[in-house]
Amino acid sequence: MSARESSESLFRTTTDASAAGFTRWPGLLSLTLGTLLGPIAALLNQELMYSVNMWACGHRMPAVVHIVPVLCLSLAVGAGLMALRDWRAVGRGVEDEEATIATRTRFVALLGMSISFFSSLVILAMWAAAFVFDPCMRA
Repeated sequence: MSARESSESLFRTTTDASAAGFTRWPGLLSLTLGTLLGPIAALLNQELMYSVNMWACGHRMPAVVHIVPVLCLSLAVGAGLMALRDWRAVGRGVEDEEATIATRTRFVALLGMSISFFSSLVILAMWAAAFVFDPCMRA
């Protein structure tokens, strides 16, 4: 082994074969969507609930209000399932000490699962108000 080869081995990071897909854009896109799609769905749900509420009151169709939370909840749950798929792809662990691609992927995937879960709870809480209050109810 030459001196050059030994010095290059110091800077080479060890990556698992399972985490190799998360170094390029398809894997990074999957991690990003798994993390950000849940909160975006919760914010979109709030905005669209206000918009649909006025339309449902004007057209006397209160059942339409329930379409938006179903779509947004499915989006948030889908983001959580995407993060779960990424977490399983790198080996279902939580205890890592090295700074590898697999460690980063595991952390971001766990973060995506938890954020998507809490975003789903927020969407369900907003949807509960649609069951209680009539769209034409004013203060």
